[in-house]
Amino acid sequence: MYQPGKIWLCICSVSALYHLVVVAVCIKQILHPSQNRSTFKKLYNWCRSWYPSQVFGALLVSLPVLAVIGNLTCNNIHIYTDIPRNYYLNLVTVSIIHFCNFTQVYWYVKSILATIFAVSFLAYLVYPGCSCIHHTVQNITTSSQGLACEPVYNNFLGELSLNLTLLLILLWLLNREFEINYRLSFHCSLLAAKDKKKMANLKNQADWLLHNIIPKHVSDQLKKSAHYSENHKDVGILFANLVNFNELYDESYNGGKEYLRVLNELISDFDELLDKHEFRNVEKIKTIGATFMAASGLNPFIRGENQHKYQHLQELMEFAFSLNRVVDDFNQSLIEFDLILRVGVNYGDVTSGVIGTTKLYYDIWGDAVNIASRMETTGVNGRIQVNERTKDVLKQWYEFQERGQIFVKGKDNMTVFLFTRPKENAIRMF
Repeated sequence: MYQPGKIWLCICSVSALYHLVVVAVCIKQILHPSQNRSTFKKLYNWCRSWYPSQVFGALLVSLPVLAVIGNLTCNNIHIYTDIPRNYYLNLVTVSIIHFCNFTQVYWYVKSILATIFAVSFLAYLVYPGCSCIHHTVQNITTSSQGLACEPVYNNFLGELSLNLTLLLILLWLLNREFEINYRLSFHCSLLAAKDKKKMANLKNQADWLLHNIIPKHVSDQLKKSAHYSENHKDVGILFANLVNFNELYDESYNGGKEYLRVLNELISDFDELLDKHEFRNVEKIKTIGATFMAASGLNPFIRGENQHKYQHLQELMEFAFSLNRVVDDFNQSLIEFDLILRVGVNYGDVTSGVIGTTKLYYDIWGDAVNIASRMETTGVNGRIQVNERTKDVLKQWYEFQERGQIFVKGKDNMTVFLFTRPKENAIRMF
């Protein structure tokens, strides 16, 4: 005996079981994505392959029409009862239109399934052995209404066939157009995502190059304005010169390329020190041959976070000590040759700015810069030399030895001091 309720219950049970399996596999994949060799991972990858995904998608998209056909009875399809008949036929129409959904399923798979279900429904109504309508018509023909039964039945089937045919033609065309639009949309989205990622990488590279040429707070200002210049108070300036580095130069060996390679390696070691947190106030300005120039206190944002007014000067001195350690370590790899570093430090008011619009050049200017350069050029090899004003600020952390007066170009005689050692009870501010 035909029992549509049991068929519908069976369909719901199979569908519910399938959904539970899919949800379990997805949850397992989210919670443990690294277990590539697990059974769930293999099942997940298999379900995402082409043919299984089409089969499972076809099953899901067919559920509405299976539910409607599963509840097919003689009462809800009776051609002489308008309300149940029209309601049921509307359900059939909507369930067939549902085959326009599920964009993951290929368009001809959905269209073929819709055609199969529509033809099967018409065959059920036409075939005498399967149609309760046909038996209903035969029973009615024995009554007084028999003469009008056949035309009504034929008109009903003709109208229904025409409607389903037109609906299928529309569905095939829509599925094809949807498939084209979905593929174009996916392709455009994929290209847009690739271009966006490429642009992000190019922007990151440009920012990286710009930040290596110009300090970050300066480059951020240049993004808002095409010009940059700023006056700074009490900025520390350091010049560190490898006084005997030119003795390594030998043009007869590879045209002097080895000289540049060694210089680049050593300056790169200097640059790596600037990435450390304890030197966040120190910024590299430039290199002039074998001379390394740096300054501290130029970034107003970092300087505002300092615990002490002259914390950046202490960091600059510690940076000078680190430069000496780098040179000592570098000398270990040299054969029968020791590089000598001479350092000069000063502090004072400077002006910083960016010159040019294409090849940008960042630098600082001021009398304090000139004095720091003279502290280096008139200094002692292997020592750190400062003037009296700088010594008065740094003496709370370090001990200095008076060297005496030396002639400084543009300043006549100037009393200078050489660093000896850090004070034992001095407090580091970083």
